[in-house]
Amino acid sequence: MECELLETCGFFKKYEGSLDLACRGFIKSYCNGDKMDLCARKIHRAEHGQPPHDDMMPSGQDMPKSYQS
Repeated sequence: MECELLETCGFFKKYEGSLDLACRGFIKSYCNGDKMDLCARKIHRAEHGQPPHDDMMPSGQDMPKSYQS
C-alpha cells in the first residue's frame, strides 16, 4: 500500500531519506500504511487545491526547525 500522491508530496521528497525515527515513523504510517487517509497533507490538498508547505508533517504539525534543512 502506497499513497498515490508520493511523487508530488513535498514532505515525502524532502524527508524520505531521513534517518530520524520520527520521520521514518510518519512515512511508514501515513505514506505507506493504514493512516494514509488520515494524512493532514492529503486533506489540505483536497480542501485547498494545492499542497501545503514541505515542512508540514502528515499529522498536520510543522516539522521542528531543528530538523528542517
